[in-house]
Amino acid sequence: MPRCMSLSNVNMPCILLFRLVIIVLVHNGAPSSTLHTPDNSFVPPPTHAVTSPITTSMSRDTTSLIITQCLGLPPLYPHPTIPLSAHYALNIFYHAQKPAPLILCPQRSRRPVLIAFSRTLILLLLCSAGDVEVNPGPACPQAPSFVDFCVRKSLGFMHVNIRSLLPKFVLLTALAHSANPDVLAVSESWLRKATKNSEISIPNYNIFRQDRTAKGGGVAVYCRDGLQSNVILSRSIPKQFELLILKITLSRNKSLTVAACYRPPSAPSCALDTICELIAPHLASEFVLLGDLNWDMLNTPPVLQSKLDALNLTQIIKEPTRYNPNSVNKGTLIDVILTNWPSKYTSAVFNQDLSDHCLIACIRYGAAVKRPPLITVKRSLKHFCEQAFLIDLARVSWKDIDLIPSVEDAWSFFKSNFLTILDKHAPFKKCRTKNRYSPWFTPDLTALDQHKNILWRTAIASNSPRDMQLFREVRNQYTQSVRKAKASFFRQKFASCSSNSKKFWDTVKSMENKSTSSQLPTALRLANTVTTDKSMIIENFNKHFSTAGHAFRLATSTSANSSAPPAAPRPSLSRFSFTQIQIADVLKELQNLDPYKSAGLDNLDPLFLKLSATIVATPITSLFNLSFISSEIPKDWKAAAVIPLFKGGDTLDPNCYRPISILPCLSKVFESQVNKQVTDHLESHRTFSAVQSGFRAGHGCTSATLKVLNDIITAIDKRQYCAAVFIDLAKAFDSVNHHILIGRLSSLGFSDDCLAWFTNYFADRVQCVKSEGMLSGPLAVSMGVPQGSILGPTLFSVYINDVALAAGDSLIHLYADDTILYTFGPSLDTVLSNLQTSFNAIQHSFRGLQLLLNASKTKCMLFNRSLPAPACPTSITTLDGSDLEYVDVYKYLGVWLDRKLSFQTHIKHLQSKIKSRVGFLFRNKASFTQAAKLTLVKLTILPILDFGDVIYKMASNTLLSKLDAVYHSAIRFVTKAPYTTHHCDLYALVGWPSLHIRRQTHWLQVIYKSMLGKAPPYLSSLVTMATPIRSTRSSRCISLIIPKANTSFGRLSFQYSAACDWNELQKSLKLETFISLTNFKHQLSEQLTDRCSCT
Repeated sequence: MPRCMSLSNVNMPCILLFRLVIIVLVHNGAPSSTLHTPDNSFVPPPTHAVTSPITTSMSRDTTSLIITQCLGLPPLYPHPTIPLSAHYALNIFYHAQKPAPLILCPQRSRRPVLIAFSRTLILLLLCSAGDVEVNPGPACPQAPSFVDFCVRKSLGFMHVNIRSLLPKFVLLTALAHSANPDVLAVSESWLRKATKNSEISIPNYNIFRQDRTAKGGGVAVYCRDGLQSNVILSRSIPKQFELLILKITLSRNKSLTVAACYRPPSAPSCALDTICELIAPHLASEFVLLGDLNWDMLNTPPVLQSKLDALNLTQIIKEPTRYNPNSVNKGTLIDVILTNWPSKYTSAVFNQDLSDHCLIACIRYGAAVKRPPLITVKRSLKHFCEQAFLIDLARVSWKDIDLIPSVEDAWSFFKSNFLTILDKHAPFKKCRTKNRYSPWFTPDLTALDQHKNILWRTAIASNSPRDMQLFREVRNQYTQSVRKAKASFFRQKFASCSSNSKKFWDTVKSMENKSTSSQLPTALRLANTVTTDKSMIIENFNKHFSTAGHAFRLATSTSANSSAPPAAPRPSLSRFSFTQIQIADVLKELQNLDPYKSAGLDNLDPLFLKLSATIVATPITSLFNLSFISSEIPKDWKAAAVIPLFKGGDTLDPNCYRPISILPCLSKVFESQVNKQVTDHLESHRTFSAVQSGFRAGHGCTSATLKVLNDIITAIDKRQYCAAVFIDLAKAFDSVNHHILIGRLSSLGFSDDCLAWFTNYFADRVQCVKSEGMLSGPLAVSMGVPQGSILGPTLFSVYINDVALAAGDSLIHLYADDTILYTFGPSLDTVLSNLQTSFNAIQHSFRGLQLLLNASKTKCMLFNRSLPAPACPTSITTLDGSDLEYVDVYKYLGVWLDRKLSFQTHIKHLQSKIKSRVGFLFRNKASFTQAAKLTLVKLTILPILDFGDVIYKMASNTLLSKLDAVYHSAIRFVTKAPYTTHHCDLYALVGWPSLHIRRQTHWLQVIYKSMLGKAPPYLSSLVTMATPIRSTRSSRCISLIIPKANTSFGRLSFQYSAACDWNELQKSLKLETFISLTNFKHQLSEQLTDRCSCT
C-alpha cells in the first residue's frame, strides 16, 4: 500500500478507511452505463442525496486531486469507473477538508464539518457493502452459464420440448453427455406404445415415460442411475395433458419430488384444475415441476397465477423460452420450472438446439448425490501366453485322479491344479468401469457445443441479426458434426468386425445403448423397508430369489401340501441306469464351449477349458464317471451365482428384477451328457404325453399351435361352440417339489442308483447373488429345478407330464408351463359345463404337484366365427371361487389369437414391431456398412416374419399385404432403392423371395416333415396317404387324401389345407418316392419362384 500523508493533515483511521473503500470500489465495482456532464466536469449533488448506484467517469484531474490530496494515494490511470455515490463521498470529503484539516478546524466551524463527515462515512459504508439500493436486500445471483451447469457440484435439472424424440435421439444423447444433468425431462416426446425403452435409452440413465395414447404429446424423464428414483404417479388424459411424477430419495431422511408435464395449447380449462389436484398431495416435501404448459408466463393469466399462489409454486424461469424466428426480442415464456422452494434453485435458459424451444435448467444448492465407481474383477490376459499355459497343464499328472475314490476329493484335485496354473498365467485384476456416455463424443464436440452456447447468449444480448445468423451456422455445424461422428465411429467398428460375430453383436448393442453389465440399484425395498447399503441390497436380493418357489406353500394350507397325486399307471418299463461317458463325447462338448460365457463360482472360465480341451478331457471324463459310481456330485457344482437383471418398472421393487443364474461350466457339460441319456430313455419308451410339446426334439411352439388351431377350426366348421382356458402358473419352475419329482422318475423305470444320483443332485443346492465385485452369503434352495441348467427343462416336463390325464372330456396341450384346456360341442352351456369340470380336475392335479395357479393371468376365450355370441356367458371359476376373465385376444406361445381367428391383432403387432426395428435402422443408416445392413435385416427382421408364418398365413390378403409393406421397407434399407422401386425389382436386387413364397416354402416343409414322420405324431396323424385304385402315371405320385370341409373357414384347417397344397405341389414336383429332407428343400426352392404378374 502507498505511504500515507502526515497525521497533521488527515486522521490516520480515516485515511485507512478511504484507502480500503477506494480500492474496493475501483477493483470490484460493476460496470454499467456512464453519466457525463456536457463538459465532462464533476458536479457534486447535495450531500444528503442517496441515489441508485449508477456509475460515472470522472475527469482525470478531479479524481487525481481528491485521491492525491485527501488520501495520499497515487493517481489512478486510466481514470476508473466507480459508483456515483463514491464520487459524492469523495467530493464531500474534499470540500470538507479543503478549508482546513478536520483536526485543525476552529471550534465554531467544526460541527458542520463533522456532520458532513458523518454523512460521508455512512455513504462510504453503504458503498463498501455493495448494496446501495432504494430497497436494499440480498443481491440476485447471476444466471449460470452452460459451462457452469456442466461443471456444477450439485443436482442439476434440465427440460427440453423436443418435438419428436426418436429422430433427435442422437442429439439428446450428446446433450446428456456434455451437460450431464441429473434429471433430464422431455416434453412432446411423440412416442408410441410400440417404441421400446431400449430404443431411447441413454447409458447411465433410467428412463420413465408417459406416452399419449393418440398422436403427439407425451413426456419422458431420464434420471441418472445413481439417483434412487421411482414413479409415484403417471397420468395421461386425452386432449388435456400428460403428467409424470417421480420421487427421488437424496438421503435417508430427505427426498425430492420431480414432475414432468405437457399441456397442449388446445387443452380445455378443466385441465389446469386436474393437474393441480394431482400434484397437490405431493407438495408437502420439496417439489419441482418441469414442462411446457403453453401459457405465456411473461403475462401470466390470472387464473393460473391464482392456482400457483394457492399451491405455493413459483416460476423460476424469467426469460423467454420460445423466440420469434424473425426477431429475437419477441418471445414467449411457455416452458416452466415450478418449485415450492425457489430460494434453493438458480435457473438458466440455454440455446435453441433440439427444437424451437430453448433448453431450461436449474441447479439445486447443496451437495451432489455421487455414485461410487463400478469395480469389476476379471482375469487379465495382458501377458497371457497360450502355449506356456498348455505346457504347464500338460506337466500335471492328471492320471492320478483315477486313484481318488471320492468325487469331492477328485474335484478338489482337478480344481486346485487347474486354478494354480490359470492364476499364474491369467491372474485376477480389479478394473474400474468408466461411465462414459458415448465413445464417439469427442472433446472437439464438447468445445463446439460450449462455443455454440456462448454465441447464443451473445445473440440474445445484442439482438443482432448477424449474431443470430452466426449462432445458427455454428448450431447446424454442431448438429452435423455429432451425427457424422457417431456414424463414422460405428462404421469403423462394423468394418473391423469381419467374421467375429460376438464383436458384431456387441457393436450393435452399444449402438442401441443396451447395457452389457448388471449394476445394483441404489436402493431396494423388501418387506416395506428400503435399504441403501450395497451389502444389504445383495443379501435382500438373494433372500427374495431363494424364496421364489415358496408361493404355493405361502398361499395354501399345510393340509393341501401333505400328499402328492399318484403317478399314472404304466406298463412295465425297462430299468434305466447311467452308462459310462466316453472321452470323445466330453472332448466334443469342451471344444464347443462358448468362450465368452461367464464363469461360475468355481472361477473356471469356459475360454481356458476350451483352450485346454485335449489335455483335460480325460481327467474330466473320469470325474464324471466317478460321479455315476458314487451317486454324488461335487458341492461346487450345486452352487449358482445369481445376477439381478432389471426388467423395467419400479427400481425399488425386487419383483422387477429377473434372476440370471450362472452355474459352473463343468456342471453344465456334465448335465448335457446326463440329459442325453435321460432323454433317449424317455423318448424311446414314449413316456412323454402325446400332447406335451415343451423341450422335445421335433416339437415346438409352431407345431403345438397348429394342432390346437386345427381342432378349433374343425369344430367351428361343424358349427360347434368352442371354449378354451389359457392356464398360467406362478413360478412353476421354481416350485417343483423334489420328493414328488423323484417319485415320478421312479415310476418311469429309473434304477435305485439313478434315483440316488438325482437325490444328491437336488440336495444341498445353494445360490449367491453376485454383482459389482460383491458376493452375498449362500442361501439354501430347497425347491425348483436349477435355473440355467441343462437338465432342468427335461425334469420339469417329467414333473408336469401326467397333468394331461386329468383333462377328461376336454382336450389339453402342454408346452412347459403354458397349458391350454379346450372343448367344443353343439351347446354352449354344455361346452362351458364340461370345461369347468375338466378345469377343476386340472387344478387338483396342479395342487397335488404343489403348483400355484395364477388366477389373474389365467383367461377364457370363446372361439366363434358365425354362431351367435352370448352377451354374458357362464363364468369359469377357480377352486378358490375366483371368476376367470373372458378375453377376445390372447397371446399363446408367441402368436396372438383372437376369437374369430382372423389374426388381425397378431399382424398388427408384427407390423408395429418390424416398423420400429426398421425405423431404428433407417435413423442410423449412415452408421452401417453394406455387409452390416444385410446381416442385420437377415438376423433381426426376417426371423420375426418367419416365426409362426405357417400359422398366420391363413389371414386375409389385406392383412398379409401390410407385412409386405414393412418387408419392402427393410429391403430398401439394404439396397438404398428409392421408394418408387417396384417390389419385383426389390426382390431381384437383394436376391430374396417374396413373403408369400417364404411362407409357402415353410408350410410345404412342415407338410413333408409330417409325411416323413419327423414332425410330432399329433401332426403326422393329420395327413393320410392316398392309396391309388388304378396304376396310372399320375397315381404313382405321392398324394394325400383331402378330408371334407363344410365352409371356406374349415378349409383353413391343417388337415385340409395340407392335403390340398401338397397335391397342388405334386402337379409340378411329381415325387413318386420319398427323398431326403435336404433334397426336398432344394427341389422346392427351384419350384417356388417369384414370377412377376404385375401389369
